[in-house]
Amino acid sequence: MAIEGFEITKASDVDLKLRKYRDNYNTKGQYLGFADIDKHYSMMLGTCTDWTGFPMSGKTQVLMELLMNTSKYYGWKHLVYFPDVGNNVEIIADLIHKKTGKSFNPDSHNAITDAEIANEINWITHHFKILTKSNVKAKMTPFQFWDFAVELKKSEGLETACIDSWKDLSHPYNEFGGYATYLEVVLPYRNQIAEDNNLHLHTIIHPKLTEKVQGKRLAPTPYDLKGGSEWFNSGKCMVTVHREDITTNQVQIFFNKIKPRSCGSVGDCVLHFDLDKFVYYQNELKGNYIEKIYASPKDAPMNKQQVNTSLNRFQSNFENDLPF
Repeated sequence: MAIEGFEITKASDVDLKLRKYRDNYNTKGQYLGFADIDKHYSMMLGTCTDWTGFPMSGKTQVLMELLMNTSKYYGWKHLVYFPDVGNNVEIIADLIHKKTGKSFNPDSHNAITDAEIANEINWITHHFKILTKSNVKAKMTPFQFWDFAVELKKSEGLETACIDSWKDLSHPYNEFGGYATYLEVVLPYRNQIAEDNNLHLHTIIHPKLTEKVQGKRLAPTPYDLKGGSEWFNSGKCMVTVHREDITTNQVQIFFNKIKPRSCGSVGDCVLHFDLDKFVYYQNELKGNYIEKIYASPKDAPMNKQQVNTSLNRFQSNFENDLPF
């Protein structure tokens, strides 16, 4: 007698897997360029990360930079469905800006040239498989997206598949008896797809509004997502990106849940956004100077820039120029 879709584990099924599990028990995922992030989070294949934060918080730009770093450092390839960022031209422009530090604003002092664009297009489209609609009426469920990622990995190679945002997919809630019961099916399916195919699956989800304390909105947690308890129950790594003060370039990153434990640990860190270069950096105070530390590979010398603290100030309208 058997139950369809289930089976009893035999020793031969897991013998080699158990040895691999032991050997990799304390192995972290990939270093992402920032020492402060590495204390809490690394990107490991075979698992998932859920990202949240309010509009203009910087969550997409943080994720895009970490993806870019894995491509530069390790050659990783990514399937990205990012309608929240814009069309395929806007997405590629953002990625080229991050890679080169050259702006697509022709009035900028660091405006990119035709030759520089031509030099970067092939690298970007090789490492970033940008999925866009060819038919405005087309619909895609999360199941279809993740299944497509598996097929793309087989044909072209792939390490991550990323959705921004969850609301832009087609969700057949009614087929599963409602939103909560739908999440009970779709999120475990995603986790299994990641594990079985050695992929890292990223999802950006918008939160509900949180309460204000002294006029400032509290950073959202996974429980502030629609169906939050199901997200938290099924989630592996869950990260919030938050800008408490939108007049500055500072973002807080909260690592709310980290699983497996070898990926990192619960905690938080702060990054700052460089609008010119379109990348983030860490601040370290050195006497009368602030040292900006940009992302770099783990074993490479840190990419530093010293700035006099009196000059390290941003105008109150800074947020109007941010691409969040």
